[in-house]
Amino acid sequence: MHPEGMARLPQAGEPIVLVDGRRFVVAEIQNGVRGWWFLATAQDGNSTLQGNLRLEWDSQSQAWRSAAAHVATPRSMSTAPQTRLKHVD
Repeated sequence: MHPEGMARLPQAGEPIVLVDGRRFVVAEIQNGVRGWWFLATAQDGNSTLQGNLRLEWDSQSQAWRSAAAHVATPRSMSTAPQTRLKHVD
């Protein structure tokens, strides 16, 4: 929770970190039915990102991240190593 007792909301100027570690700075953002619509610029200024994600604040990295990035894959969906079957004639 935000210090004032309210949930923290993404704001222009705050960082977003993608799953692959790339960092962007929010330029515009608005709340939508399926998450936050945003326009962000890479820290080097060479690229922009436009997206719609459910975001959550990561206090450790002091940045917004996709809420899905922290969700564990259900066991039924995880991949297991495939075993070779022996064909017996």
